[in-house]
Amino acid sequence: MDWKNISGISGIITGILGLLVPSITGELMYGYLIGPIAILMGLIAFKVNNSTGGLSIMLGVSSIIIPIIIINASVPNMAEYNIVLAVVGYSFSLANLFIGVSRIKDLNSLKQQLGLVKMHKYFGRVEVILFMTISAICVLYPVMMLSQMNPGALWDFSTAPTVSWHNVIGGFLAFSIFLVKIIPAYHLKDAIYKYGHILGPIGFIAWSLGYWTSMINFFYFVVPSNPGFAPVIWPNIGWAVGTSIIVGLLLYMYAKQYNLRLVKAPISPSTHGVALILHGISFGYESAAKELVGSPVLYKYVYPYTYKSLDKLNIFLGVDMEELDSMTLNDAIEYYMGKCAEIGMAEKIQVRFKDANTFSVESINCSTAVVRSRIPAGEIKGSICPWALLAASLVNKITGKEVEIEASDFNEIGAKTTCIIKKKED
Repeated sequence: MDWKNISGISGIITGILGLLVPSITGELMYGYLIGPIAILMGLIAFKVNNSTGGLSIMLGVSSIIIPIIIINASVPNMAEYNIVLAVVGYSFSLANLFIGVSRIKDLNSLKQQLGLVKMHKYFGRVEVILFMTISAICVLYPVMMLSQMNPGALWDFSTAPTVSWHNVIGGFLAFSIFLVKIIPAYHLKDAIYKYGHILGPIGFIAWSLGYWTSMINFFYFVVPSNPGFAPVIWPNIGWAVGTSIIVGLLLYMYAKQYNLRLVKAPISPSTHGVALILHGISFGYESAAKELVGSPVLYKYVYPYTYKSLDKLNIFLGVDMEELDSMTLNDAIEYYMGKCAEIGMAEKIQVRFKDANTFSVESINCSTAVVRSRIPAGEIKGSICPWALLAASLVNKITGKEVEIEASDFNEIGAKTTCIIKKKED
């Protein structure tokens, strides 16, 4: 694990402590001291994992802001801070809902819309960060403070029903449901497309439970229970909900416009279609060739020597081979795969070296996955991802060494392939 990932997790723990310690001790100054540490750890981790880094930053910021609000304003204003986070977060959740609904008939087709895929992923990360931040605040600060003042009131539905229902339904239940979505989405990328019609609504239901119970609790209990207190931003629940809906629609419209710009700029939809058709046909020829010469011959001798096509592709990509020759092998492959990703056929093509002679090529959100996911698994077993083929060919061209390509591990959003650079005497 990268040490920066550890920094992100450590930042999250620190941020939680920044909320927990002041609520237990009653010394709000601890938030000022702990919060900046969480923010620093989050900034370090952000480039590697913007989800853990972003959550660490938000928890750190909240650890600082909440004590400031309580000291300079009031506890109801702290509740309003949560409302602000909820309105913004629910807007991103609505935007993702609109994206999913627009492709609900065939979520598989979403893979061809690289712009929508990117925005869906970014919106999802924002809503996860805000949901987890709100959950931490809701579970730690109000529960601890209310328990210290009157432990029985926390579960007394007759005294403060909206608070209790919000803690139970909008807090613990919503958080548990949300985990059902984010755990598969984070660890099992295939599940996003296979079960997106289930995971998407689950996440939105969790958001809705937390959102509506917090809105009702704030506007119908917190505000009336504090004479003289007036919300700073939204005067009533209608304005708050309306803001979430309008911002959600605007985010969705932006995602659609971004997708159109991304598709039209580098490569036309018709070109995408031709590429997908050829990609499907290639599997048929590959299957026939394996029956004639056998898979080992294809993997070791035929595939690595297809670099003659690189010259023509280089013109399209705007790549100068002489420039690649001046780079290290690692940098050359990463640079070339980055240029390949720019044509819009895949969001990212990652190259990772396990050692000096072994590397993997992984395509993420590749539009050709639309074809693969419709072909029975048995028919593409043992096939090779075109991106890995290009990478192996490039290595062969630069080093003059043979490259052995293992069969690709295909999934719903791309493929991962291991390549082994052979010694010249092998």
